[in-house]
Amino acid sequence: MIDAFAFWGCGKGPVRSLHPRTRILSGVFAGASALVVPLHLTSGIACIVAVTALWCAFSGMPAKMILRCAALSAILFFPYLLLTPWMAAPAGAPMVERFFISGSIILRSACCLFIAASTIAALPLYDVHRGLSCGLLPRSFVALIVQLINQTMLLAEETARIIVVLKLRGATGMRGMRALFSFPIVWMVRMLFRAERNAAAMTVRGYGIEAATKSESAPLSIAEVAVIACAAAFLAASVCMRLRILG
Repeated sequence: MIDAFAFWGCGKGPVRSLHPRTRILSGVFAGASALVVPLHLTSGIACIVAVTALWCAFSGMPAKMILRCAALSAILFFPYLLLTPWMAAPAGAPMVERFFISGSIILRSACCLFIAASTIAALPLYDVHRGLSCGLLPRSFVALIVQLINQTMLLAEETARIIVVLKLRGATGMRGMRALFSFPIVWMVRMLFRAERNAAAMTVRGYGIEAATKSESAPLSIAEVAVIACAAAFLAASVCMRLRILG
């Protein structure tokens, strides 16, 4: 059975013992530092690699998920190497410099993917609402985010099931090409039926914005303060390195 929700909360690292708001905030800081840090410096490369490795280790992301993220990074980002001769660089720049530009894009993208995946691994889906509702976000916005995540996972799960059914029924080769054109129709009909069932279930259970009550904000523990401080320190160091280059 295809279970798209299995990725959420599959990590068994020490971060799982922290409050969901701490996990979310630390993941946001780690991802922001990976986006901001300049990769023109050796310290920047060391910073982004250290942030990614530490966050993956503390989240306890399984080895199977790490291999999947590595394969996905290779499929999505390594084709940028083919664009190396056309990278924007000063006139007459050697090929090594152009290769460094494309390599920095790949490194930054892959690290952001690993940070996002490790945050998902450390955060079960039922903790997303509890972590977001402790902040300053409106209840309607929190409910919207939770529903977007839930519906996206349902769509991914339903799409994977349809693909498995098509393969079992011999939709390969030329048959697969014909099934490819009819796939959007089948997919849309199934999605509409699922959306109607979800809407009916939410109506029966009285789901609404008023039902999304705000969780009580518990005081931060010493471990949570330390984790948030470390993530914020990485972000501050990345911003400082960026400002030093711009200055």
